[in-house]
Amino acid sequence: MPTPVAGTGNPVARRLSRRSFLAVAGISVAGALAACSGAPTGTKHLRLSSWNIPLDLESYQAIADEFVAAHPGTSVAVEVTTGQFHQWFITRLAADLAPDIIRITPQQIGRYAANGSLVDLTGAVPAAYQDDWSEPFWAIGAKEDGLFGVFQHTDNFITYYDRRVIEQIGVDVPQSLDEAWHWDEFLEIAREAQRLTGRYGFGYGWGGPETAYRWMPLVYQNGGAFLGEDGMTPSMDTPEAVGALDFGGRWYADGLVSPANMSKSGGGAVGRDLFATGQTGLLLDNPEAIAALDEARPDEWGTTYMIRNDGEASDLGGNALAVTRSSKHPELAAELVAFVTSRTNVAEFCRRGNWLPARSSLDAADIGYQRHESTMQQFIDQASTIPLSMVRAQSGPYFSSLNSVFADYLDLCFLGELTPGECGTQMTEAMRSVTTR
Repeated sequence: MPTPVAGTGNPVARRLSRRSFLAVAGISVAGALAACSGAPTGTKHLRLSSWNIPLDLESYQAIADEFVAAHPGTSVAVEVTTGQFHQWFITRLAADLAPDIIRITPQQIGRYAANGSLVDLTGAVPAAYQDDWSEPFWAIGAKEDGLFGVFQHTDNFITYYDRRVIEQIGVDVPQSLDEAWHWDEFLEIAREAQRLTGRYGFGYGWGGPETAYRWMPLVYQNGGAFLGEDGMTPSMDTPEAVGALDFGGRWYADGLVSPANMSKSGGGAVGRDLFATGQTGLLLDNPEAIAALDEARPDEWGTTYMIRNDGEASDLGGNALAVTRSSKHPELAAELVAFVTSRTNVAEFCRRGNWLPARSSLDAADIGYQRHESTMQQFIDQASTIPLSMVRAQSGPYFSSLNSVFADYLDLCFLGELTPGECGTQMTEAMRSVTTR
């Protein structure tokens, strides 16, 4: 989970139909028909690469087919990004074989925007687009020297709860962002949940070491920051950041969270699995949990907003679309990115894939989610709490390496190998060694 010509790429959408064979074969329907009809050569071919999520691949190809129909002499192939992203992408860039358009996370984009691997889309994406993105979401692709991607969809964390457990505790569930449970209140509820489950109080939705950054909102909720306002200066040794580390350490010292549910030593879906099997009463996670919980515990769970402390913050998930320097048709690729990220296409992509729209003007009713519309609206509302400074930190040029440092030291702190103060100091020094190279 690009360089100086206008152009952006994005995994192309596709509808469920007999077109699926052609999508898997790597060619759009319009492109295939042109080839079969003996149409003149000289077709402009675009390749768009996405994670291997079947519904998303189909949605991208469907959008691509519409684009091709309006652009005679073009074809679009939707491909699958394989293996470890950085290794995969760097290898293809070196051989000048990277796809024209790449689906890329906020945490990955800064590295490639800084090293000239992505195309500047300024002038190719309609200027009015920026008005329909929040400042943090637009900043994911917008750097000082150009626009290197357009944020298509997002996801973040809110709080899932076991209805039976919450009813037995007798606590009111927050109905708005400003009513969200504060840290101490949440831990009190989690202790009661642990008593009722007999195992743990809550789980956290890491997805493995590469997603250590999902814990970063806790630092911002406490008034701290991962990097300073310049987006370059490590600041995990401040009292606010150390206070957040102390809060996380209490989860494990008090037995409220399973020791198997940590950022590095136990990611995957551990937190989600424990909640789905009734071993925790609460879960902090993203929308991906919904399908699993519907299958395991239909109608037995509910949701409310992400916890907070002095401030509000939530996880920055989702993907942007960018055009790579390998593109032979960067202007056309950028035009396709703009088409995929149009309001209509963002709404359809999010509806089919159960994603959250990056466009500010879209709400759950506009998307038309098939299930859990109120929960999806909570996620959309929660997106407004993602801090601009955290977005700049996570979408910066060094973040891939900084995230590895974050993962290492989080686990050391949570396992009790380092005190929160020691962790903050040592983490900051390790971060400096990355940003001063």
